Amino acid sequence: MSNYLNINVPAFWAFVDDGFFYDLDPDVNRSRTLVEVFAYTSIPQRCGLFSVMTEYGSQHARVPVHYLHTEEEGGTDYPLDWIQLWDTMSYYCSATIIEYCKNRAANIMLKDKTLHKSQYMFTLDWALGPQYQSGYGEMAAGHKCGHVFKGDGQFFIQPNNRVLWMDGGSFISKKFAVKPDWKVFSQEFSCEHTGSRWISESEEEKWFYEFKEKEDNNKPEAQIELA
Repeated sequence: MSNYLNINVPAFWAFVDDGFFYDLDPDVNRSRTLVEVFAYTSIPQRCGLFSVMTEYGSQHARVPVHYLHTEEEGGTDYPLDWIQLWDTMSYYCSATIIEYCKNRAANIMLKDKTLHKSQYMFTLDWALGPQYQSGYGEMAAGHKCGHVFKGDGQFFIQPNNRVLWMDGGSFISKKFAVKPDWKVFSQEFSCEHTGSRWISESEEEKWFYEFKEKEDNNKPEAQIELA
């Protein structure tokens, strides 16, 4: 599912902090309203925003993720920058349930380095980078996807490097002895921009086109003797 600004997401149940309906800051002790969440609004430099439908038939757009709870009362009360590390990166977004990760449990590393066990729901991903004035959606070193998780009390939107997945020891059975010193992969490649010496036939459009080696334009030209 991919679109501009508003996208459908796999629908799920949640409870909205009633402070949203009165333009108040979130409060874990306030009453909540049961809603069904069904869409996501993707605006750069804004947190995750969701569209919801209440039991009363009223629809509300752009509900910030930290106003959504998994339970009718109580639960965790993490601040916004803990449950979502990075703002939305583009107006162009997709929402996908990755089959390999479907319903998988994972530990989310919070800012105080504690782990919060959660359940995978779906993944948000963005396109269009700085050349379109819309953030880092296509930069190798700057791009971040957003995995949406259901945690104990709240919903999370987290990038890959803050998540350790679990599968009951079937494959994921090791622990890091020390924190790896891995670096963010920053290289960008294009199969058409590699300077290959091979080009496709261009004389006419052919279905079964072939490749041929192009002339080496870097060879020095024959010297001309002056009389």
